This record gives sequence, C-alpha cells and structure tokens, in this order.
Amino acid sequence: MTGLLTSRPLVILVYPQVEHEKDYLYHWMPFSLLTLAKPLLDDDLAEVVIFDGNQRPVSQWPGFLDEHLDRACCIGISIMTGGAQIRHALDMAAVARERSSCPPLVFGGPHVNVLAEQTARHPLVDVVLEGPGQTSMPAFVDAELHGRGWDSVPGLLSIDGNRTIRGPVNPPRTGNLGAYPWHLLTVADYIRDDPTVAPRTLNFVSSQGCVYKCQFCYELTYQRKYSAMEAGALIDDLEDLTARFDISGVKFYDADWFVNVRRAVEFCRIKAERGVGLSWAASINPNDVLRARKQKLDLLPAISESGCRRLLMGIESGSDRVLAEVVRKDITRAHALDVAADIAAHGIMGAYTFIVGFPDETLDEIEETYSLIEQISTLEPRPETRVHLFGPFPGTPLFEQALARGFSAPTTLEAWADFDYYDSQTPWTSAEMVARARSHTRLVKAPGAAAGAA
Repeated sequence: MTGLLTSRPLVILVYPQVEHEKDYLYHWMPFSLLTLAKPLLDDDLAEVVIFDGNQRPVSQWPGFLDEHLDRACCIGISIMTGGAQIRHALDMAAVARERSSCPPLVFGGPHVNVLAEQTARHPLVDVVLEGPGQTSMPAFVDAELHGRGWDSVPGLLSIDGNRTIRGPVNPPRTGNLGAYPWHLLTVADYIRDDPTVAPRTLNFVSSQGCVYKCQFCYELTYQRKYSAMEAGALIDDLEDLTARFDISGVKFYDADWFVNVRRAVEFCRIKAERGVGLSWAASINPNDVLRARKQKLDLLPAISESGCRRLLMGIESGSDRVLAEVVRKDITRAHALDVAADIAAHGIMGAYTFIVGFPDETLDEIEETYSLIEQISTLEPRPETRVHLFGPFPGTPLFEQALARGFSAPTTLEAWADFDYYDSQTPWTSAEMVARARSHTRLVKAPGAAAGAA
C-alpha cells in the first residue's frame, strides 16, 4: 500500500484498445471509466485522468505516464473478454510496472467480474475489483489515501503468492449514473455521423443490468439487478450535451434501455414537452414490447413520435426449441416476427442480431434461424441483421454447457488475451459457419446504402 499521500492525489484510468471485427464502424465513449471517475470527483477523493486506447496510440502511453505518474495513487485498467483488450492491457501494465514509482495496478471490468481469481493471480495485477466500480474504486482510493486495509474494499481481491486479501461482497446494483464528467474526454472525438440515427450522434449509458435470463449473456453477472436514471434526469443530461456539443442524435448503449417501459414512455413525454429534438436509438428486448401491450402502454407510437430511428433487438434464434430450452428467451419465433413487424409499421428501423452454433443446436435449427432472417429482411424500412457465432462467455450458464460438450477454455489471463468470439471457438462450429454468418450480416453504413460484413 502507498499509505497517506500529502500532495493532491490522482487516479489514472485506462481503457485499452479493442480490436473489433472489420465491419465494426467506430468506437464509442468509454462510459465504464466515466462511471468510475464520477464518484471520485463528486466526493473530492482525487483528480482523474483518462487514457482511451481507442483514441490515442499506445506509443503515447510512456509519455502519459511521465506526465502523471508522480501523483498517481493507482492505475485502474478496465478489461473485457475478447477484442484483444486484455493483451493491450497487459502490455500497458508491463510498461507502467517498469517505473520505480508505479502505484498499484487495479484491474476491473467485465472480464474481472467473471474471472476475478484467475485475473488476480497474474503477476502484473496487484488488485482486482469485482462488481460495480462506482462502489469499489472510491473505496479503494479512500483506503489507499488513509492507510486503511484493502480488506475493507467491496469486491477487492489481491493474491500475492500465498497471501490473499479479500474485501466484502460488492452488491451488483448501483444508482450512480448520469451527470458524467465530460471534461475528462475530448467529447468531439466521439461524435459520429451515424446514418441510422443522426449526423452528430453521441453514445450514452443511462442504466446498468438487465432483468432477463438469456443463458449466453454476460449481463447475468449482475444477478438480474437493474439500475437506471430517472427520465427527467436523463433529459437534463441530453439537453446539456446538446447545448455544449451541438449533438443531433444519441445512441443508448444500455444493455436493455426499455426494461422499465413506463420510464421509456415518460422519457418521450418529457422530451416532447421540453422540445428536445434529438433523434435516438436504443436496445430493446422483444418482451419489452409484449409487456407494454399488456400494460396498455402505447410504447412504439410514443418512441416513434419522439424521434426514435433505430431499435437493436437480440432475437438469437428462429427455432422455438432453442429459444425456449437453450437461450431461455421467453419468446417464440411468432413473437419475434410479430414484434419486428410492429416496429417496422411505426417507421422505425429494426436491427436484429442472431446467434448460430449453440451447444446441441441441430443443423435444421440453424436453418430455421436463417429462414427467419429472410422473413424479417422483407420488412420496410428494411432492417439491419447481424449473425454471430456462439462464443462461450465465462460466467454464463452456456459457458458451463460448452465445457461439458468439449470446449477448451483458456486457463490464464494471457490465454484469454486473444480469445476472439467472432471466430469459431468450439469443436462443433467451423470456419464455414463463420463465413455464412458474415454473409447474412447487413449493416447500414451510409445514408440509403447497405453493406454486408467484410
């Protein structure tokens, strides 16, 4: 531990580069770091600087350390499974560790949340923080600055040889969202011309967690807990962003923006009352639409009238058996078609994702998925479609099923570094399945145009 610091402390937060597949259009703002920085600044615990590896070349990392390391009480590094982010994180951690003044290297993020002990055993990792960082990172910084034991920090795990330090459980729910510290980033660098939303579109995260139980999904690690900004506070933030950065659209990157369908309707009402003219897009579960119907809420008319241009929906499969027994999506193929048709009828572009190669999925069931894609693709406005190959994600029920059926999972942090969920990872899938999945991917990349995967 560093003990009590006498100068103004600093926290360095790092989002290592992510190597997405070729048809991924661009990288968005690292909200995971903003959510960590917010409580640190709000509680006046420390100053914060951010290094976004998707915006800055790694060659700038040594100079960044030269500028900030003397005041740093820790370096927080966020990692997710896949996209080579772990590899870039370890490379950056190695550079920092070479400095004699290197403070604790603290790893967090999605990968840590499911493989905390394996991550903590890596020699470049001093500490992992499992669970919502909004809770654990301020507690860790406070412990560092005041000489308190690490075992007081929620979600903390540190393994050094035979010595293990473990903090209390970090609950999965958090409400510390919104009013993000935009000054830590050059926001203009993240504004995109998104042909499915608006010419000056910015991403935004207004909630955390998901209530559904899709068996392949990482969101299950939040134990189906859900936290979200209130509709009025969300509109406040969007008005502020519009005034400061002249945005014309917002793309919500919540796991499911519509978990609370009444919040969604309220958002539309307040947006209209205040005259906020932003176009927008968000993720939705088919069950959200079905629930809104049962509650007699005019959800799709409300969001269409409020400027919603695109809805991203995971349908996953065209097979009723796979949907019910494997994915546990709680919908049928008929439900999916019905909801997709309703979205199109309200003039909203649907963007539908599918997965092939589930454990024990038959070839006939895969064909059912492709036939559903063909049906949905006849809708107007013509939807985007994207087909993924099943990739076993640690921490999910289907990960355990994949292991039982012959999947060989990486056993070290380095081995996970180059795990690519866009390629075949299981013995029952193949490169041919990857190629076919890519051939059924249709993304709108320019106004009035469409393109498949590269």
